[in-house]
Amino acid sequence: MTSGYDSGDKTPLEAVTYVSFQELATRVSHRNTGKVTNDPVADRMLARISKDENLHMVFYRNIVAAALEIAPDETMRAIAGEVIGFEMPGATMAGFRRNSMIIAKAGIYDLRLHHDDVIMPILRHWDVFERTDLGGDGERARDELATFLEGLDTQASRFVERRAENRARAAARSDSDETPDVAS
Repeated sequence: MTSGYDSGDKTPLEAVTYVSFQELATRVSHRNTGKVTNDPVADRMLARISKDENLHMVFYRNIVAAALEIAPDETMRAIAGEVIGFEMPGATMAGFRRNSMIIAKAGIYDLRLHHDDVIMPILRHWDVFERTDLGGDGERARDELATFLEGLDTQASRFVERRAENRARAAARSDSDETPDVAS
């Protein structure tokens, strides 16, 4: 705790924008983890932690909302950059990608949840696509963001479809494994 949070080369505006999304992503992930534990104590504990994460998100989200009023172009550039380049903390840790896929396959946190339950609610709160106070750089950043979100939505849909197909195949295999052996 004494070393603090290292935001790398992010500006303060980029850092507060990043944590707006990261805190909500963590809330969603913790909440969904609690649900899949099938353990009422773990579920209640993770629900409580999720509430704290949500309070953090609201705090940072409100700072970015104020920044949009003060410096709309710079803030829109920070929003686009952080959404497009978003990575969860720990992304550089050994095994992170593999573990992320396990979590996604389980439906705890995946691209669909990231798009629908994390990015879009915050962008709607900030009225990102309704703003009329942007200059040229802000408009370009918003256009880049919109293009990225279209691609992310497509990727998320493909992932959900593949996951459903894989689950169906696994269920079919499981059903066929339960077929009694008539030869015995």
